[in-house]
Amino acid sequence: MRIWCKQLCICVIFLMAAKPLSVLSQVDSLCIYFQRGYAVVNLSLRDNDKAFKNLIEILQNHKEDIRLQLTGNASPDGSVSANMRLTQKRVAAVLSHLREYVQIPDSLIIVKATGIDWNGLSAMVEKDANCPAREEVLVILKEQPEWVFDAQNRIISGRKKQLMDLRGGVPYNYLSEKFFPELRNTTISLSYKNDTKDSQAERQEDENDIVKEHGSSLHPSSSEVAGLENEENDTSLSTPVPSSGHFSSADDKIQRLAIKTNFLYDAILMPSLEVEYRIDNRWSVAVEGSVAWWKRDSRHKYYQIATIVPEGRYWFRTRKPWHGHYVGLFAGGSWYDLENGGRGYKGEFFMTGLSYGYMFPISRFLSLETGLGVGFLHTSYEEYLPLDGHYVYQQTSKTNWVGPVKLKFSLVWRLWDKQERGSR
Repeated sequence: MRIWCKQLCICVIFLMAAKPLSVLSQVDSLCIYFQRGYAVVNLSLRDNDKAFKNLIEILQNHKEDIRLQLTGNASPDGSVSANMRLTQKRVAAVLSHLREYVQIPDSLIIVKATGIDWNGLSAMVEKDANCPAREEVLVILKEQPEWVFDAQNRIISGRKKQLMDLRGGVPYNYLSEKFFPELRNTTISLSYKNDTKDSQAERQEDENDIVKEHGSSLHPSSSEVAGLENEENDTSLSTPVPSSGHFSSADDKIQRLAIKTNFLYDAILMPSLEVEYRIDNRWSVAVEGSVAWWKRDSRHKYYQIATIVPEGRYWFRTRKPWHGHYVGLFAGGSWYDLENGGRGYKGEFFMTGLSYGYMFPISRFLSLETGLGVGFLHTSYEEYLPLDGHYVYQQTSKTNWVGPVKLKFSLVWRLWDKQERGSR
């Protein structure tokens, strides 16, 4: 009897252990890292290229036996809503890139967008004995709610604010420099499966867990954040698969408008003003104008010129909005009257061409921009001579020019903060 009971217990234990072993025999994970505020897969960043090659090789050899979970994470930079959208786009970018090389059944894929990875940050701080005010930081990360409300249910504080205020911001700066880059990733977990019949049910169970988690911790029930909460919960459950691997930057906020003055034109006493509006992370439109309206009738000196040049620009992606290279297409015209005590020239010109420029920030709201425009210029003008108090017409001339027609070194003031919702 004892022998029979013993054998029965062994069989029960074996059966209990056999089911999970039959489902998941091995789990591997790796990370694809991103630049701050970006969801574009950059294979040259860190070990992304090597990680992708290893991952694709594994999927090609075991794609029917693997369950794939992609979890998008972000650092505390920026707003919660922007980070939630950003992590969704990071996951979508990685999944889209993978599907260029291997087809993975939807039933074997789980997608999560966690927003700010507070748990990952807490784990890193626990392992770092050199973190300034380490114990206080851990108390905030583990015990401080993400949002703190007053009696009128208004947000008055939160976890991120507490971290930024702690010890004059020294610990936060340390976290930002050392740990935040590690949090900007999509984590890929590979579960090697022998039995996939329950994958859909497991997927739904995981997604339900996300709803419960985000509904209670990411956004408390408040009228001030109710709309934001609904938006973020929706994005955390969706599984977008864009047609290409290019996605928009979802940094917390960017300045939509830029006002500029060209130092080169200012230096020749032709004050300039340019206004540029950023449509999204790739495109912007600008209008540049300059005016010099100086004259001395007694000495027959005229320096009068007015120009206006609209332009459309395409920005190449770099580290952040308003930073990097662009190319543009411009067309514009000018009216002028130029005389220096002798023969004068009065007319107008039209020009069109291509521009190239580079902009780099020097502060939160200021940038410097350099640029060059090359194209075609046509001018028609009248030549005259000042004689006996009159301006005597001489002839009408025309000139065509192909070459540089614009030169820029500008100070840029960026303003009008607006939440970025581009399509990267």
